[in-house]
Amino acid sequence: MAIFLIYLMLSWWGIGAWLLFDPAALEAYAGVAALTPTGLTELRAMYGGMELAIGSATLLALLRPYWRCHVLFLNGVILGGIAAGRLVGVALDGNISVYTLAVLTFELSAVAICLLLARGLQRSGE
Repeated sequence: MAIFLIYLMLSWWGIGAWLLFDPAALEAYAGVAALTPTGLTELRAMYGGMELAIGSATLLALLRPYWRCHVLFLNGVILGGIAAGRLVGVALDGNISVYTLAVLTFELSAVAICLLLARGLQRSGE
């Protein structure tokens, strides 16, 4: 479980730090671009700040085992919501890219792992 939590933490922190300082990078790999300084701030907040916060919560779970089930639930809900929104977007927009397939694979597999690990923790009473 610790290896998976480290993986999640580093994934959130890596993408969050990158996009906090270079939100324009979203245009190259996801086709998302800010049109104004306010838009850049919004990208920094949602793709940078929020992802760094989720990664930090995941670090808490590594340091304090009590939080593991909660943080697995948090990650599962967030990643599940992102994947659901992405699937609705694919259905409404009628298009799926290699990028979209790659991130959906990550999101859906991580949701499944989060649910399995959280369920195991609940059963063991941790």
